[in-house]
Amino acid sequence: MPNYSEQLAALAEVSSRAAEVALDVRKTMTRELKPDGSIVTDADKAVEVFLRKELPSIAPGANIWGEEFGFETEAEGGLWLVDPIDGTSNFAFGGQLWGVTIALMKGEELLLGSIVLPDMNETYLSEKGCGVWLNGNRLPNIPSGEVRPEELVGYGDHFSRVYSNYKIPGKQRLSGAVVTEAAFTLTQRYRGMIGMREKLYDVAASLLMGQELGATVSYCNGEPISLQELVNDRRIGRPWMIFPAGTEFRLPAAPDEPK
Repeated sequence: MPNYSEQLAALAEVSSRAAEVALDVRKTMTRELKPDGSIVTDADKAVEVFLRKELPSIAPGANIWGEEFGFETEAEGGLWLVDPIDGTSNFAFGGQLWGVTIALMKGEELLLGSIVLPDMNETYLSEKGCGVWLNGNRLPNIPSGEVRPEELVGYGDHFSRVYSNYKIPGKQRLSGAVVTEAAFTLTQRYRGMIGMREKLYDVAASLLMGQELGATVSYCNGEPISLQELVNDRRIGRPWMIFPAGTEFRLPAAPDEPK
């Protein structure tokens, strides 16, 4: 049995039950469009309702910022960052590439993280300074070095359009869910990933896990990511990456990069 802390063991249990909620509601779910044109289902809402009920017992005094029910700033006990279903379009149309992602931050530190990919039977758990576990097995560090031309790198279509004139290492893959691209990077099915225009709750657990596996986790120009700058309910306006340590890949700002 993995030697999880009491907090991480509790998060593992709550994450597993949240995934069960999503799968159960999926059987009879309805879907609708948000004002921004993205899909939301009643499963997204049900999972976040469940998590808002359960997470306070794991970290008393922490606030919760979730995708479906609103922004909160950090409290004395920290801030839970919750995306109840990342990859909702995949989920809504029967795809496998979606997940539940949860992280706990305090100040500039990510303390706990979980990613559950229910249709793939994969559960990732992490605690600051303690590594990453996949289904109870400790993951090895991501090997350092450059991304070779034949290796896969996950990134989205918006990034591709904005940075179309720049050479990106490897071969592009787009899963439609940042949690699956992160999971594939953690397990080296992808050599690396680049994100852009997510919110902090989408990516927090992935950032923690990349750091714990020794990867370069930063903006693509090499600058460090400040968590406090991202606790503002706005999308991340510049590209960030989880890449192998030692990479020389850097990306200057494109002329039409959103500010």
